[in-house]
Amino acid sequence: MTELIEQLNSPTSEVRHAALVASGGTDELSVARVLAGRLADAKYTEPERQLAAEALAKSTLPEIAAMLLPELASESPFTRTMAAMGLGGQCCGGTVKALVLGLTDPVNTVRNWSERSLLGMIPAVQQQGIEALIGLLAHSVALSRSPAARVLGQTHDDRALAPLMAMAKDDPEWLSRMGAIKALGDLGNLDAVELVAQAMQSDPKNRVRAAAAEAIGKLRPANAEALLRAVLEADEDDGVQKMAGEALRSLGFEVSEINDDGWE
Repeated sequence: MTELIEQLNSPTSEVRHAALVASGGTDELSVARVLAGRLADAKYTEPERQLAAEALAKSTLPEIAAMLLPELASESPFTRTMAAMGLGGQCCGGTVKALVLGLTDPVNTVRNWSERSLLGMIPAVQQQGIEALIGLLAHSVALSRSPAARVLGQTHDDRALAPLMAMAKDDPEWLSRMGAIKALGDLGNLDAVELVAQAMQSDPKNRVRAAAAEAIGKLRPANAEALLRAVLEADEDDGVQKMAGEALRSLGFEVSEINDDGWE
């Protein structure tokens, strides 16, 4: 292991890169410390720092959380992003709460990696993150509400049903409505079918209607075919038609090919 640390600290970038790749999933605390330091050290290139974050994300050493959680408060957006990535292998309550908070970061990459890491630890989120995520559905920024909704959908926790339905119905931002609709499809509760069908038929934004068609395919209500074929006939948007067709195929129904000219 001393040899690996020497390689991680080599003056030759190629040697360091190879050592970073070899460090993935490490169970050696000394190696993890070097990786955590590399992730946060601006004197190294961003690709090298990302390799360190990727290596840490594959490790379940519990000490990594204490090393990286403070970096989520760094003034550097790149460091915060790398910390959110590197925490992907940590499932303690403190990590879940910190990553949920990361969904409110003003920088897109931090939010994205916080969401990805949370999606990789759904059992921990189910135990420790539901209430915090539900709270984020009322956040003032749509780019924070949407990922919170998407993560909640993957938990299959029915505590999220009513808040997600309210968001899908009343949120003024189409991005948030789309996130809530997608989440309702993943949540899998048939109590959401009527609301999702209404969104599929009448939401003013084509992406929301398309998300609703996909959600109907996942929810699989008894009248799914009738709902989706009605959209194929009535909705003039190619993207919505395409998604309705894909949902029908996923349910085992035959559908003619639909050309997709892209989103408006």
